[in-house]
Amino acid sequence: MKNIVILIVFWFSIQGIYAQKKITIYWDASYSMKDRKIDRELQYLNNYFKKHQTANVTLVMFSNEIILKESYSIKDGIWKALEHELLNTIYDGATSFSNLFNGNYDECFLFSDGIENLDKFKPPTDKPLHIISTLPNTNTINLKLAADLSLGSYVYLNIELEQSNRNENVEQFFSSESDGLVTGMISGIEGSLQNVSVINKNTNQGVASIIGGSYRIKAKEGEILAFTYLGKKTVTIRVSKADILNITMVDIKEILDEIVIISEVEKEDLVNTGNIRVDKKRLGYSIESIGEEEISELDTDVKLAVKGQFAGLEIQNNTAQGRVDLSQFLGRGKNMTIVGNQYGLIVLDGVPLAQSNSSAGNGFVNDTSFINPDIIVDITYLKGLAATNKYGTRGINGVLLITTKNAVSDKDTTKKKIKLGTTTTYRGNAQLIAELPNVSYIKALKTSKTVDEAFQNYLLQRKKYGHKPEFYLDTYDYFKEWNNELLSKRVLSNVYEIAFNDVAALRVLSYKQQAIGNYKDAVITLKQVLKLKPKQSQSYRDMALAYNYAGNYAESLKIYNNIDKNIGVNNSNFSGLKKTITKDAKSLIVRHKTELNTLGINPLYLRKIKHKARIIFEWNNFDAEFDLNIINPQKRLFTWSHTIAENSQRILQEKELGYGLEEFFLTSSDLGEWTFNMNYFGNHSKLDEPTYVKITIYKNFGSANETKEIKVVRLYKKNLEQTVVKLNVN
Repeated sequence: MKNIVILIVFWFSIQGIYAQKKITIYWDASYSMKDRKIDRELQYLNNYFKKHQTANVTLVMFSNEIILKESYSIKDGIWKALEHELLNTIYDGATSFSNLFNGNYDECFLFSDGIENLDKFKPPTDKPLHIISTLPNTNTINLKLAADLSLGSYVYLNIELEQSNRNENVEQFFSSESDGLVTGMISGIEGSLQNVSVINKNTNQGVASIIGGSYRIKAKEGEILAFTYLGKKTVTIRVSKADILNITMVDIKEILDEIVIISEVEKEDLVNTGNIRVDKKRLGYSIESIGEEEISELDTDVKLAVKGQFAGLEIQNNTAQGRVDLSQFLGRGKNMTIVGNQYGLIVLDGVPLAQSNSSAGNGFVNDTSFINPDIIVDITYLKGLAATNKYGTRGINGVLLITTKNAVSDKDTTKKKIKLGTTTTYRGNAQLIAELPNVSYIKALKTSKTVDEAFQNYLLQRKKYGHKPEFYLDTYDYFKEWNNELLSKRVLSNVYEIAFNDVAALRVLSYKQQAIGNYKDAVITLKQVLKLKPKQSQSYRDMALAYNYAGNYAESLKIYNNIDKNIGVNNSNFSGLKKTITKDAKSLIVRHKTELNTLGINPLYLRKIKHKARIIFEWNNFDAEFDLNIINPQKRLFTWSHTIAENSQRILQEKELGYGLEEFFLTSSDLGEWTFNMNYFGNHSKLDEPTYVKITIYKNFGSANETKEIKVVRLYKKNLEQTVVKLNVN
């Protein structure tokens, strides 16, 4: 009898063990959850454990990655240890769902707002998922669908909807214009300017500045204002969110557009027509032109310099002659006759060369191998009317105009090449830009003796500055110095939480990610930028480059091809980035050609390119104004100005086309130490947005041993020249 009693007790004990549920709680600890109504969530769990008093619980706490994973045994409905852990949650970082829902459980609970930024929410469908949310800003539709698909439940515990409505009203008020007026002050070197003409080009309404230089004009965001004054350069600017625009006007003077390191800063695309140089946009016929920057050091003769550069131009390769000369190029009407001459005409420095002849009985091949590609300034291909209008029947098969440095005329003041040896000697005393900005929250963090103390200081400073993206961008740089990758990445990921629709902030986030080699996350970031700004040309260029860095070369080439063929790019205008994109595509193909299918790719992209160094400057705030001072090894100075006063047309184009980028390259003749200094003048809007600059330095660009370094600097000290890059070319 005693044995039977023992057996019965043992049987009930076994049943109790097997009756214990395996439960997983996924607790969202991202920064956006800091205002959760945790008392309601804890009450929900308390009610659950009253009903299921015995359970094995696994707690998974997550933000941008899994932070904590612990097990708890619930008996008699007591769950104090679990409750204590939840109450002491520190909310920090973005939200990633990628490593969740893969455990062994009977059912699971997700306490989250369901907001997606790092990745998509992909819930399980094989076991019940119960989702609980208490925040007004919740991804309700997706969460409810996920719960339904898993045969679970969705519980929304926030009933204070009035607060949600108040938040919406505040946001609408903030984004609205107060009175539709733009005001500001206009000044020149002599002081305030009266009677400056201010015209709204969209409405043709105008005003004149009054005594003291102040003006007031009706204008909406996106409209264009033109400021004109006798003896001053006209300033043209697109109205941004700001309603205050202060304008500085400079005297008209000759402007030097290029230096020996090539900077593509012209506001007009000037091409050689055989007579004069004119703006390509003003022509009514087709002209193609390349500059010296598109002639690679690998091009050892003029034929290689031309090959693959122009659509429809082929260099004869089906000849019985032992060699093939550039003068045998086939252009318009190629292969249409075997009797007449098919070869085009070459004009060198304005002088037509003897024309090769392919006609039967009169075959002749001229020799152009004496043309040194190292001294070529530009090559222009004329066809159709552009060729015959100037050269008659000799131009019927196309004309190649080759201009060398020997023929650059002094009277060509629109585009003048100035060697740095003839410019001002640099006598400045720029200081090296600091790794960390000298701002209050960084000062507070620097007092920390340990990383734990630093994190507590960070949480304290976050209460005051946590709404600003730059707080996380800067404190991320600070925490990197502690060599704690998990912590620094989590801090940086907060930018997703507070600025997921802020393009300027997201661009800086991608800069930082790429600078440390976190190319996968940079792809995620720039996808969001492209989603927000599908008309901006730089969105596509950045996306292609991000895929390249991440090792997805096929996707990168696909975007370059789409840009070239205007497919799936929202008819964006890439004229401001054309040369940069071409170089990017060439480098991609030359380095990864064996891994790519180049069928149908623009032949121009297949040409090799090689430079000793290539330096690209990109800025996140298109309103930023600064001077870039470039000092060569001989201490000669050139200044590239990105200010409304000196370069308003360029800034207007950048905002219209959507890009903020300038690049330079150095050749084998530019050996020595180069210094790049920046002098920041703020931005011409009143918005309190910081400016960050991404500097990408390529060495041996376009070769197998190409190297890349990315540096990110913050510009915040105004009117102070600071060294941002020193580059040795050897």
